[in-house]
Amino acid sequence: MKKLEIIIESIELNNVLKRIKECKIEGFTVIKDVIGNSHSFSRMESDLTDVMKNAMIIIVDEEEKLSKLIEKVKVIIQDYSGIMFLSDVEVIN
Repeated sequence: MKKLEIIIESIELNNVLKRIKECKIEGFTVIKDVIGNSHSFSRMESDLTDVMKNAMIIIVDEEEKLSKLIEKVKVIIQDYSGIMFLSDVEVIN
């Protein structure tokens, strides 16, 4: 199993969720209003709009499904700020 973490501008959240559905991925978690800082930029939100706000989507699924999703999301983050992290994961129930 793999874990994909997607941090995307909130304005593009619904677009990414649509791509998740297209890839037949059923389970995921969305965390809204994610704030962060990196070596290249700082991102702080505005209370008035979704501009400058980020959301994080966490998905644990089969590598094949996630690979398809990664290709679809790459297109989105070319035009908007975003980053993805893919890692091995062990699910413990």
